[in-house]
Amino acid sequence: MPNTIPATGEAVTKQAHSLNLLDVAAKSGDNVMSTTRRSFLSALPGLAAASAIPVVIAIDGRTAHAAPGPSAIVAGPRENPELLRAYDELIAARAELAEAQDALEWLADEWRHLWPLAPEELLEGANAHQGYPRNDNAERDIIGRFMMRDTADLTNRLNRQFREMNEKQCFNVCTVAEAEKYIANLSRQTPKGRTEKALARDRAWIKDRLAIWNKRLVLAREYEAETARLRHESGVQRVKQQISVAELAVVKSRVEISKIPAFTHEGLRIKAEALKMYSLFDGQIDLGGPLDEAARFIKSVLDVAGNQKSESAQ
Repeated sequence: MPNTIPATGEAVTKQAHSLNLLDVAAKSGDNVMSTTRRSFLSALPGLAAASAIPVVIAIDGRTAHAAPGPSAIVAGPRENPELLRAYDELIAARAELAEAQDALEWLADEWRHLWPLAPEELLEGANAHQGYPRNDNAERDIIGRFMMRDTADLTNRLNRQFREMNEKQCFNVCTVAEAEKYIANLSRQTPKGRTEKALARDRAWIKDRLAIWNKRLVLAREYEAETARLRHESGVQRVKQQISVAELAVVKSRVEISKIPAFTHEGLRIKAEALKMYSLFDGQIDLGGPLDEAARFIKSVLDVAGNQKSESAQ
């Protein structure tokens, strides 16, 4: 069996030079260096690493084979394939989310001309878009955005000064449930008054209020029926469901990325990119404390990774 010498890839140039000296000494008869089996074999690993072709040298009538070794230029560490897979899934989920959101915006534009404004009789408190407790009844468009409507035509319930100071406003809208509740309370109310005239006045007030609220109830039923019909025909709920599914996929991929270890700087950049998608890192909220420090750290990681990526591309 021939002897197989594994390649180590060390000091190729120096070992080749030593072999040249050995060869010269052997041929010239000088006593500069004695060619021994051990010194000769010690030079083989470097020669094997210097070439992709196996080195075969005869020694004392036997053949010594230097097994082919890896290239002298060794590749650096590779990124975790599981992390790369999760990042690809995150990118795909974000693309699906963006596509669904674009579809929702298109739907809003397509159905805008069919969407009715709530009757003025149903409008209640203003500034419904500013987060007051009753903003769940705020007037909205077909995809659920607050509707800022012109106040110039709302002359029955708004005085001139208010209309001039608030050219556009978002109002709460009286619902069927609210109207029914108010009518029930009025119906149970007993007229009060010490005199017959006072009792008559209270009865008239209750009757007048019931008439107003019964009319509101009819308008509220018509408005809610029409808006429900348009939502059904437009398929807005299906598009919103697609957005919810895509958002869930984004969150799932983001969580998975946080759990998979990174092997390289690119992996750290991927993790930071996934974390940056949270709203608390958008730079618009001053959190203070550890969360604020974490946000700045993540931004620094992204900056460094981005600079390294740009330099490598150049």
